[in-house]
Amino acid sequence: MKIMLLVTLGLVSFLIAVPALAGQVVPTVAAAYVNENQTDPAPLKLSDVAGRVRGLGGDAMPRVSVSLFTEEGHALIATVVSDRDGKFRFAKVDHGLYRVLATVEGLCTANIPIKLESSLLKHRKLEITMRPKGLDTCSYGMAK
Repeated sequence: MKIMLLVTLGLVSFLIAVPALAGQVVPTVAAAYVNENQTDPAPLKLSDVAGRVRGLGGDAMPRVSVSLFTEEGHALIATVVSDRDGKFRFAKVDHGLYRVLATVEGLCTANIPIKLESSLLKHRKLEITMRPKGLDTCSYGMAK
């Protein structure tokens, strides 16, 4: 009985530790597609889906839910959580058109169209700025 309990606890610890070691924690609640943009910006051109989430004052925002959706049909591909420095990364995403959504309770959801293409733009990262709801503009992203 004790051996079974120890094996179960070890397995649970392993399953919790693996995503944390990879730097990507997947939330247990599925992300929903939301578009609060007043006007849709042109897609940002990037070579991979990685970047940082910041608050209005420029401070890093940890534990922000960042989701990747297809442009057509808005199907959820994956969700990660930003680390303590606000950084996030989606591994091995094919070239094409996508939407990156960053969600924080009480703030306007950032909905950023992106176009993944050649590695010539490898140095550019997605910089997401979260803003409170009710302002003239919503949360947004820029390629830096």
